[in-house]
Order: sequence, then structure tokens, then C-alpha cells
Amino acid sequence: GYFDNPNIDIFNSIPQLFVKVSELINELFDQPEKVTERLIITVYTEKLAPYVRNQLDPYLRNPDLDNMEKYLQTLYTLYKKATKLSNDLQTQKISDDPAFLHKLNQHVFKSYLKTYSKYELNCLEEKFQVHLERVESSGGQRRIKPTGLSITDIIQQRLLNTSDQVDESRFSPDLAAALLQDCKTAMTRITTLSEGSEASENILQCFLRLLNALGNQHIDTELQYSLQAIPGPEPKQEPDIRFFYAISQTNNSIQLIERYFVMDIASLLLGTQQQSQLLQSKEKVFGQLEDLINIGVDKALLCIIGYARNILNEQKRSDFKPENEINISECSPICKRVVRSLDTQIVRLEQTVDGKNLIGILNEFGLRFHRLITDHVFKFEYNISGGLMILQDISEYKKCSKKFRSSTVDQLFAILHALVNLLVVVPDNLRQVITEGHLASLTRDIIESFVQLRTDYKSARLHAMISSDQ
Repeated sequence: GYFDNPNIDIFNSIPQLFVKVSELINELFDQPEKVTERLIITVYTEKLAPYVRNQLDPYLRNPDLDNMEKYLQTLYTLYKKATKLSNDLQTQKISDDPAFLHKLNQHVFKSYLKTYSKYELNCLEEKFQVHLERVESSGGQRRIKPTGLSITDIIQQRLLNTSDQVDESRFSPDLAAALLQDCKTAMTRITTLSEGSEASENILQCFLRLLNALGNQHIDTELQYSLQAIPGPEPKQEPDIRFFYAISQTNNSIQLIERYFVMDIASLLLGTQQQSQLLQSKEKVFGQLEDLINIGVDKALLCIIGYARNILNEQKRSDFKPENEINISECSPICKRVVRSLDTQIVRLEQTVDGKNLIGILNEFGLRFHRLITDHVFKFEYNISGGLMILQDISEYKKCSKKFRSSTVDQLFAILHALVNLLVVVPDNLRQVITEGHLASLTRDIIESFVQLRTDYKSARLHAMISSDQ
């Protein structure tokens, strides 16, 4: 009846009991170690084991998610207490066998440890789905296959729903943290309740479920939807590119997972077969997300540049060959609209993307903008007034190009400005100008391609001016 009192803690009471009886056993028996071992076995099998069953079995009778969470946490708590109990008793030299108490402990929990992995991973999977469904029901994310729908079905449903706007609510910043916390809780139990290769496999499976829920079911779906929602390459109105926000949210989640892997997981799988499997799976998921981001960036920049091109297309050939000389003190209205559009897009980009991603996108943005403006210059012929007009515009574009934070883009616009300046250089000075500054390193065919845009190219025999020996 010593352990029948419901007010006592069995894990504290067992050591207290042996302190009380050990001296008596040593006095009464010739082989006290054998008696103590027998007593320990009796206490573990007839007292501790039933106590553990009474604590755990009720949860298993109704194994819903709530009971499974309580079951797993109770199992973890009991096992830790039992392990501490065995370690405490070991200091009393109860048995010559150093593994004696560990074996008893394993015997008490044997049936529960045998099924532990299945319950842990199933519970984690269910909890992840609950989080995903909660985000879905709150008006945010749609899971890839909640009812057998394909990603195409989901995207079409969204795009056909005109009230279902693309906005920041599509990504749930809290979801990654919630999934990660559940994963950490499971990992804590795994490292206590499983050993050796079984522990490594459980760690792998736990992390793979995190990758699937966050990477495939949440981020991949949202990236694909955000990608589909980017306007086409020739928009008539200023495009509102929300895809850049999707990039930001994706990178935040990836960094969270990567940091967790490096800080908590990598050392647990070091040198195991599961280590390489996990790395391959992680890189595969991250690679798929990166591919979607690259596709989206390309599509977004096509859209932005396409809108700028539509503005530029409003300029006519006659604009750059005015019959009368005009006073040119600022850039054209078309140029102002293009620069204003670019400023808007760069600000939005800087508000949603940072770090290397921002630098990379801005650089590509700048390169495409330079190509657009260069192609635009080649569409027209220029008299002296027209040359001054386009030079004023190029000066404004050159100033705007600083916002791309790219030395390459800066240099390209500096060279373009020098080349466009050839449209207004007095013919007699051409020979000298093309040997100076940025033009000195350019081939004659590049230089001539710009000089040919002058209306006086043939009449002033400018070909001879730039091809003659210096």
C-alpha cells in the first residue's frame, strides 16, 4: 500500500523507499544485492508499469488529435522522469549490471516506444494540416490538394473570383513559425524516446514533413498563384506587381528552415545515411522554389518593361525631326512618365525585397531598362533639335539608373549618353570626340551605328569623319 496513496509522487517515492529499506536488507540478508534487485523488479513491474499504463492508456482509447498530443507529451514526461529515477537509483549500486535499471525502464515503456514513431509522425502531419486549413479558412492560403484539386484548378478558381485579390494575405507569416514550433516539439520528444537509427529516421521524417507542409503545400502554391497573377508583358496600365512580396515571404520562410536545420538538426544526423537524404530533399524543395521565383522575376520585369515600352511607343518619328528650332530645357513628357513608372516599381521592390535578392533583381531590371532605351533610340532619325531632345531624355534616364544600384548599369548608361551625344556634335569635332572618354574603347561599327541616326549622316559625309585615320 506504500504507493497506493494518490497524493504521493511515485518517482520520488521509489528512491525514498530504497533509502529506508536498504539498511534493513543489508542487515537481514546474506546477499542483499539479489534481494534489492528482486525488490526493484517488483516495484518497476507491479507499481511503476501500472502507473504508466493508467496515465497513457486513456488517451489511446480515443486517439483524436487532442488526445494524441496529450498522449505524446505525457509519454515524454513519464519517460524522462523514469530515466531520471533509474539514474538516481544507479548511484546506490543496486546491481552489478550497469544496464540493469535501463533494461527495466525499457521494459516498462516497451509497448509505447514500439508504436511511438507512428503516433508522433501522424500527429505532426495532422497538426500541420490543421495549421494549413486554419490559414485557408481565414481567407488566406489555399492548400494544393484539399479536395483532390490540382494547382491549376486552384489557380483558375482564384483568378475567376474577381473579389479574390492578390495581396499580402496570400502568405501567412505566422504559419512558418507555427509549423516550426510543432516540429521542434516533436524533435525534442524524438531525441528522448527513440535511439540510434530509429531516432535518425524519425528526425528525417519529421523534417521532411516540415519541408512538405511549408515548402510544397504553402509556399509553392502561393508562388504559383502569385506568378499567374502577374499581368501580361504589354500592360496598358501601371502594373501592381505583388509577386515581389511573395519573394520576400518565401525567403523569410526558407531562412527560418535553414537556420533551424543548421542550429538544431545537422548535428543530430552527422555521419548518418539520413543526413544525405535530408540534404537532397531540402535542396530539391528549395531549388523548386528558386525556379519559381526566377520565372516570376522574369515575368514581372517583362511586365514592367512592357509598360514602359508602351509609354515610349507614344513618341513619333516627327518628334525628333522638328522643322523649327525649339528651346529644350528639360526632358520630354514621355520621359517623365517612364521615369515616374520606374520610380514607383523600384520603391515597391525595395519595400518587399532585400539583401542579395534585391541587388540581383535591380541589376537585371537595370540591364533590361538599358536595352529598352537603347532599342528606342534606334527607332528614330534625329536632326539637331531632335538630338538635343533625346539627349535630354537620356540624361534623365542616366540619372534614374543610379537607383538600380549597379555599377554595370551605371557604366552602360554613361556609355549610352556618350553615344547619343554624337547626335549633336558638330561634324568637324566628331573625329576628336570619338577618341575621348567612354567612346575611346568602343569599336567604330558601334559608334557609326549611332552616327547613322543623324539626318545629316549622308549629306555631311559623316562616315568619312569617323572612319578616317586619326
